[in-house]
Amino acid sequence: MSVTRTLRTAALAAVLATGALAAAAPQASALGEGSIRIVDGRIVEDGAAVDVTVSVSCPAGDVRAVLVRAIQGVTGSADAAGPQLPMVTCTGDPQDVVVRLAATPYVAGVSEWQPGTAYATAWLSGAATDNDLFEEIELA
Repeated sequence: MSVTRTLRTAALAAVLATGALAAAAPQASALGEGSIRIVDGRIVEDGAAVDVTVSVSCPAGDVRAVLVRAIQGVTGSADAAGPQLPMVTCTGDPQDVVVRLAATPYVAGVSEWQPGTAYATAWLSGAATDNDLFEEIELA
């Protein structure tokens, strides 16, 4: 078998394998459909955590991950990641999701969330990259 024929066969096999993987993957809406908006942040657990409410919208039946991170000052930072990453089953209408962020590392009296300005980012999987947010929020 010639080198050219071998390369063509390998390329065809790669294309067919990619198509088979795509066909086996769960069907979802087109990439870029969906949006996320930060609604507010509320201090809970005597400052040990903050609940950040985000509003998500995506096509009915899609299952999406929501990532929220926030920081306040130099000590109160937190994020929801790994197994705490909330999953949302989309309804096709806007829906609120509350993500609890613990002050990390938490030291009573030092790294507690305080009323006032914090900076939050929010991301919805499968949404267009321009739906990633970085906003200033007021914690109450």
